[in-house]
Amino acid sequence: MFNPRPKQQEVLAYTGGFMGVSAVPGSGKTHTLSRLAADLIASNALADDQEILVVTLVNSAVDNFSSRIAAFMKEYGLLPELGYRIRTLHGLAHDIVRERPELAGLSDRFTIVDERETNEILGNAVRGWLRSHPDFYDTWTDPETNLDANPHLYQKWEEGLISLAGNFISQAKDLQATPQILTDSLDKAKIRHPLLDFGLDIYISYQQALAYRSAVDFSDLIRLALKVLQSDPEFLTRLRRRWPYILEDEAQDSSLLQEEILSLLAGDGGNWVRVGDPNQAIYETFTTASPEHLRRFMNRSDVIARDLPDSGRSQPGIIRMANELIRWTIENHPVEDLRSALTPPFIRPTLPGDPQPNPPDDPKEIFLWDEKFTPEREVEVIVKSLKKWLPQNQDKTVAVLAPRNERGLKMVAALRSAGIEPVELLQSSISTRQTAGMISKVMQMLAKPADQHRIAGLFKAVYQVQLETPETQEIYQTAHELLSRNKRLEDYLWPRSGAIWLEDLAADGMDVEVINILENYQRQVRRWHQAVLLPIDQLILTISQDLFTEPARLALSYKIALMLERTAQTHPDWRLAQFVEELELIVRNERRLIGFSEEDTGFDPDQYKGQVVVATIHKAKGLEWDRVYLLSVNNYDFPSAQEYDQYIGEKYYLRGRLNLQAEALSALKGILSGDPTALYIPEGEATLQARIEYCSERLRLFYVGITRARRSLVITWNTGRSNTQGRENQAALPFVHLASYWKEAQNENSR
Repeated sequence: MFNPRPKQQEVLAYTGGFMGVSAVPGSGKTHTLSRLAADLIASNALADDQEILVVTLVNSAVDNFSSRIAAFMKEYGLLPELGYRIRTLHGLAHDIVRERPELAGLSDRFTIVDERETNEILGNAVRGWLRSHPDFYDTWTDPETNLDANPHLYQKWEEGLISLAGNFISQAKDLQATPQILTDSLDKAKIRHPLLDFGLDIYISYQQALAYRSAVDFSDLIRLALKVLQSDPEFLTRLRRRWPYILEDEAQDSSLLQEEILSLLAGDGGNWVRVGDPNQAIYETFTTASPEHLRRFMNRSDVIARDLPDSGRSQPGIIRMANELIRWTIENHPVEDLRSALTPPFIRPTLPGDPQPNPPDDPKEIFLWDEKFTPEREVEVIVKSLKKWLPQNQDKTVAVLAPRNERGLKMVAALRSAGIEPVELLQSSISTRQTAGMISKVMQMLAKPADQHRIAGLFKAVYQVQLETPETQEIYQTAHELLSRNKRLEDYLWPRSGAIWLEDLAADGMDVEVINILENYQRQVRRWHQAVLLPIDQLILTISQDLFTEPARLALSYKIALMLERTAQTHPDWRLAQFVEELELIVRNERRLIGFSEEDTGFDPDQYKGQVVVATIHKAKGLEWDRVYLLSVNNYDFPSAQEYDQYIGEKYYLRGRLNLQAEALSALKGILSGDPTALYIPEGEATLQARIEYCSERLRLFYVGITRARRSLVITWNTGRSNTQGRENQAALPFVHLASYWKEAQNENSR
């Protein structure tokens, strides 16, 4: 039963118009927004052919909203599935474009390229461009850096340009600039800029590759959805009629195009509720997303401004820590440009009698470890702490949060070495990689069917559970050893008359259960051999039906099959070996595919009590644990625009340590603004501005990390690797302040 707090009740009193809600972490914004949707439906505010449109950021939130709204509808005695539609922005854009593809200039059979195919197209375009512009790197690299003599460094340079090209194209599309519009802008300005020339050339090649495939990317979907709405007033009117109320979640991460699309759908006199937390805006780097969009909206005279400051998530000490970070940033941050990175409202603990009370105040459960750790020592200390904590806390949840994926992987490896099997929320999920890994092992065997080691290795993977179960371990181990030593593989799988390996084993007195196991495995492998002539997607589904019974694994297998089917259409000459390598990229955690993570299907920390979750802070957004460890809070991962800080985007091999992405995107915005003088901004200014924007985002990321903890919080930092000047990383400036603040607070309490 939902008993709204007073501030939640103010939001639920909404009946129409524009409303903006600033909600602190743990304030119940999803629950409140879900209740508001149910209330509006129950109030008969909708006609039979109308729906409330709920727009959110990720697919997991779609599932969350759907279950909560359905529960409220049941309480009202209404059908739980009627009266509302929940979409991510990309899902909404896809609905709009699919309904009127001709207005977007597309056929009704258009496809959407995924991350893998996008990267492949960009990579091919960049490598081809570099071959025809061999002197390009001389313009931007440090004169003392010889990329030709260092293949590894040249690969980094190439990868950086691929990333730059992807961000350039996404930004151009977010600014509604086609290659032709950008070309016309450059011709009109009569100005050439090497980074703009590079970006435009790749943009043209990229769009040609998409057109060849009759495809669009995810940035195209948003841009084209807006184009459809703008080009057909009658269609827009029908959609406004269909969705008279729009409820937007995570509005702090809204982009310019998202704001325009929802503003158009709402109309001047429409009903639009935007809920978010500007202090949790952590997806803004090199995009047009910004918390300023929500702040401006809430300051409009026609918008009702509300806030949800009450949170029952964290113990009061953690709340004080988060609030002190906000206060220090606003009042005392040494860089004035960063003082607006965090803003009120401050978090308020719940009042006595609240249905979701805060955990008890326990200052002893908050540790800001200001000891100077090496990266290796930091991991060792946390593993040791977890080994001590876990046995006494099997009923609680715990997470280790890292600022970057690579650091999380090191933590995963250390935990496994210590005998602790973690749950991962990194580049790709452990279940995704395990599923892809099993399918990959079968396909590796099929690619080299006469390799006895692959046959034996696959047996070990297929029967892993039986090999690890004491009751069956010995018998399956015997079968595995026989396969490993078998030099007569063809006589096992496809025996000729008089040369049957299994019969020979039986004649030698081998245990009949072992023979049965080997016969079952033989039938399975032969079935896969026979399926190898099928199209790749059907081969994957055949393998999966034999390997998996869990619905989640089968669903992932289906997505893998669809992904490889699209790849086969692009590469009709590919053989099994190439498809295996595609799967291995997922297995090695080098690629995340859209729809292939717990983030897309929902992740509930309470399902993993007594287990260690390892995640990036970005992936942890929206989640909470009883105990949280924050790793690597140093001035590399959380810089503060200090002279001694280092920045991930500024590579040592580039001239003047320029941030090329920042310089390119600044030039792009300048030329599209119609102000060519923007191209005469001194080189390096965009790099400096990018530092401020990045530091702002990292302050908010630190805040998000702190507010994931319910009862216990541990924060550490490490020195990292020495840079080219021999400097080690230092503790991040906000960490230094919070450590001092917490120490003083505890000293005060002990007096």
